[in-house]
Amino acid sequence: MYRLVRLALAAAALFLFASPVAAQAVSERPIPGFPHAKVYTLSGDEARPVVVILHGADGGTEAGDRFGPILARMGYAAVGLPYYSPDWGDYGPPKALPELPGSFIDIRVDQIDELREALRGMSGVDVERFGLFGASKGAEFALIAASRYDWIDSVVAYAPTDVVWEGWGLEMVEAEGTRSSFSFGGEPLPFMPYRGFVEGLLAGPAADLRAIHENGRADHPEREAAARIPVERYPGALMVIAGGRDAQWNSAGAATAIQRSRTEVGLETGALIYLEAGHDLVGDGGPRDAARSGGTPEANAAARQDAWPRVVDFLARTLTPGA
Repeated sequence: MYRLVRLALAAAALFLFASPVAAQAVSERPIPGFPHAKVYTLSGDEARPVVVILHGADGGTEAGDRFGPILARMGYAAVGLPYYSPDWGDYGPPKALPELPGSFIDIRVDQIDELREALRGMSGVDVERFGLFGASKGAEFALIAASRYDWIDSVVAYAPTDVVWEGWGLEMVEAEGTRSSFSFGGEPLPFMPYRGFVEGLLAGPAADLRAIHENGRADHPEREAAARIPVERYPGALMVIAGGRDAQWNSAGAATAIQRSRTEVGLETGALIYLEAGHDLVGDGGPRDAARSGGTPEANAAARQDAWPRVVDFLARTLTPGA
């Protein structure tokens, strides 16, 4: 029976991409007050559920550009929300989006509430059905927001964390352990510090990002309770997807902890944990290069191919998109 369900979900996902719906033109509209943000929808006046795409540490518009049209063709008002554009000064390429924060420090979680209000008056958008689709730091953002806004109905969190982490940026070279990744209501959120952030910057691609996170967490057990994201406060639907060989951080351990916290208060959580996979689990498709993911390209591809139809089904069940 389990195999039959999997095959049915996979067939449904394939149908979405092979059907006339997949060929329909997707419109892109800017969102006033949110630089570089776009809402993607199919034509027509039908009010469609919102799915906000929250990118990871790379920042920019790539996540929205990629998944906006895909989710729009599935029946959603998909929103690409860039909220960070890396600025490493003379040590990196020029900042791509000047209007956005260049350091991942005190990113405002409450901009999600402001975004909802900006979307409220737009045609083809139903803000009363509201979901978040985030990966890595975007999953961290999504889970923090969901724990504070009970009007969020559905969250998909790829490679999640169960705690808020230290922020980063050029200014952190001289101020390790002092700034948070996220803020709410004008106040930085309590966070878990790293160990070896500056050394990691100097090491470049050779840095062990998972160790930087895990060692920092081991150094500061007294900060665990304050830094933990209170996912049990979120009453809506949640799916977490993680790899046991994630080289960025321990997303499988976090996914397990998130599910346990919610189960203890009677909240159901879908958890897909792929023991041989890494960090690169968003979307579908075959093997692809992701040097800092962990896992093998083949294991990551197998995990994506198994998870994607389940994500499609989860969103459909929890947000009931139009045809």
